[in-house]
Amino acid sequence: MATADRLGNLLEPLYASVLDVNALGTFNQRLAEATDSHITGVLIHDVAGGRGQVSHIHGVDNAHIASLLAEMDLRDDPWMKRVTPRLAIGRVLNTEDLLPRREAQNSGFYNNYYRKLGIVQQVASVGLYDGTNSVTLSLCHGDMARAYGEAELGLLRTLTPHWINAYAMLRRIGGLQQQVATLEQALERSPVAMFMLTDTLRICRTNAAAEGLLGAGLLGCEAGALVVNGRADIGLQALLQRALRGDSRLSDGDVEKLVVYDASDRPSLVVTAHRLPQWTAQEPGALLVFAREVKQASVSLEPTLQRLFGLTVAESRLALALYRHADAGAAAQECGITTGTALGRLKTVYDKTGERGQASLVRLVATVAAAGGD
Repeated sequence: MATADRLGNLLEPLYASVLDVNALGTFNQRLAEATDSHITGVLIHDVAGGRGQVSHIHGVDNAHIASLLAEMDLRDDPWMKRVTPRLAIGRVLNTEDLLPRREAQNSGFYNNYYRKLGIVQQVASVGLYDGTNSVTLSLCHGDMARAYGEAELGLLRTLTPHWINAYAMLRRIGGLQQQVATLEQALERSPVAMFMLTDTLRICRTNAAAEGLLGAGLLGCEAGALVVNGRADIGLQALLQRALRGDSRLSDGDVEKLVVYDASDRPSLVVTAHRLPQWTAQEPGALLVFAREVKQASVSLEPTLQRLFGLTVAESRLALALYRHADAGAAAQECGITTGTALGRLKTVYDKTGERGQASLVRLVATVAAAGGD
């Protein structure tokens, strides 16, 4: 299977997990098949406490691996000792780069944990690291004569921005779910507008924020299809078609976005689209579309961002400028810095906020603003 086809095959259940976490099971199974791995899944690591737990593991019984982890102190793991200083959101970490295989396998920890799971090599993509806890997407094989090559590592690197983005969205919706009874209520309370589209690009589900954009005329519905006024609709329909095909124009695996401008040539909307498998038997959703209105955020939001995420004044100012302009170049100009400086500073902002990419950072600022942060 070609790399683009393999990626599309993985992105369907990955983005589906935003609305149905059980889709991670399908995602992990497909990832195992694509990389010839016997164990794949999400691992959560309490770095300071040396404790670990598993979430949605494929290839091994959850209770078995959980019982092994309960007896282990990961601070004694020769691989984890070398991984911990390298933890950062977006990094792909490979045990082969950390410690010679033979040396690791001579440790007591390896015999008590990894050998019992048949793990010879493990690679992991860091979806979250806040200085205390890490969440990684991991894949493992047990073949002494094999090492993961560029085919597997390249696929994981390409998948990483999507994994980070999907995990961030899942985390936001999960936080809402803790306050309400059902996922349906969580979606309704989300400040980010969400549209579910069928494979014919007809709207089959919206949340309250999406209805607000439709009511304000920022987006429209014609013959059941999602549209936007003017020539920008050509760009919107092209984006939706590419998302439906899993054919992003971006080569680095990042999430493609569309910025819609108003009559004064100011950004008014930012739209992203993600391909999904069937939503329910009654509602065959094919695309999940996120839309955010670009508003003039108050400068009083700056101290809120600084307090919540430990941003500096310059970092919070850049994050707000990006929220206002939906473009790194325009945000840099507002802040009086070069685009290169802005992109470098944004990397620090991503690490501090747990987001990855401009679209997900803008959604985070929008969420803070909607929650009354400004």
